[in-house]
Amino acid sequence: MEQKKRRTQKKEIVKETRDLKLVFGKSGAGNMTPRVNLPMAWVKHMGLDLDEREIEVTYSPRTKKITIRKKSSNVSEEEVGE
Repeated sequence: MEQKKRRTQKKEIVKETRDLKLVFGKSGAGNMTPRVNLPMAWVKHMGLDLDEREIEVTYSPRTKKITIRKKSSNVSEEEVGE
């Protein structure tokens, strides 16, 4: 008997842009902290969750762009020694 292959249809995220607002929180000392809330679909698609939530954020002053990436768990020994 021939087995049928099951294909799980994951909702693929095609390049998507959303307009979000910064949220500013005030600490007890009066300092302001900016935060941004990301859509849960994006976070899940990146493979982030409560157990794996390390990200790398890069800011380019020339292009004025912020890039968010899932931090690689494959850290070389050279990076650990720094």
